[in-house]
Amino acid sequence: MAAPPPWWPIPWKSSDLTKWFASRLHGGVAFTKDQSIRKRMRFGHTIEDSQKKYPEITDEILDNLQKWANDRGLPNIPKEQLALFTHSCYFDIEATRRCMNVYYSIRATTPELFNNRDSSLEHLQHSLRILEFAILPKPDQNGNWIFIHRLVDPRPSQYVFNDSLKLLFMSYDANLYTNGCSEGYILIVDMAKARFGHLIKLSINNLRKSLEYVQEGMPMRLKGIYVVNAIWFVDKIIALMRPFMKQELFEMIHIYSGDISDLYSHISPECLPKDYGGELDCIANLHKAHCMKLDQLRNYFREEEALFRNYSPNNVRAATKQIIPDATKNLKD
Repeated sequence: MAAPPPWWPIPWKSSDLTKWFASRLHGGVAFTKDQSIRKRMRFGHTIEDSQKKYPEITDEILDNLQKWANDRGLPNIPKEQLALFTHSCYFDIEATRRCMNVYYSIRATTPELFNNRDSSLEHLQHSLRILEFAILPKPDQNGNWIFIHRLVDPRPSQYVFNDSLKLLFMSYDANLYTNGCSEGYILIVDMAKARFGHLIKLSINNLRKSLEYVQEGMPMRLKGIYVVNAIWFVDKIIALMRPFMKQELFEMIHIYSGDISDLYSHISPECLPKDYGGELDCIANLHKAHCMKLDQLRNYFREEEALFRNYSPNNVRAATKQIIPDATKNLKD
């Protein structure tokens, strides 16, 4: 074989070739043999933190899950992430495997929700100006972390449904990054500034995918969804969602159209912001702090995306096909 021309962009020495490929797989940064994605991707907590809180997260379970992932061509997953998966499934191995498969499948095949999760991008900055996201600094009386999501700009023309979902899932990930395995999570959706025009901005396909992700792939224990300041067409939104919702999720939804104090029977005022008659800081300030956190986690989001960047639909189908024989075997046994 003739030698390539001198301007050929690929190095042909085997010692250089590995570095060349690595530099393109990891965002232009070359890594040595022991500098894997797993070492790059650091969480704001450690696996020891998770195991101390939940001794059920054993090394045996983590090794089992990593082997299962490797067999299906999934990347080398950090132990902290594996712990989140098994904790969200109450330490059931088979349920955890299904959760992992949905998690990586949907993230790999829904780029409009899970790619380019950089909060400095102008279109996401725009959505952060018309929406507010707050992670309350204090969990409720049961140890559940509370998310608040609301519109601050009532104009439907400014609302981008996919970006609102992307930022919501980024917010979930930001909390998982910091707090790791936690008792559970509650979402408060404030509809005070929602208008009927927002309803027609919804994408049915991505609504379906996001609900599948929340119910089957999100590595956290969702305990409740509280809709406050509900307006007249909330039933139409529920009707759109209902075909894609399991009964378990449907029963988590609580709707309040009257006085906000009705919420106090579920969440104590000491765990709510001033906007809702609570003792915590106002949502606007908490949103500003949250935006700063999203900005600080830009590298983390980029590295996390690299874990499933090359996960193709063909691999998704192969993994799904493998799950079915595994499940059948267990039934026979």
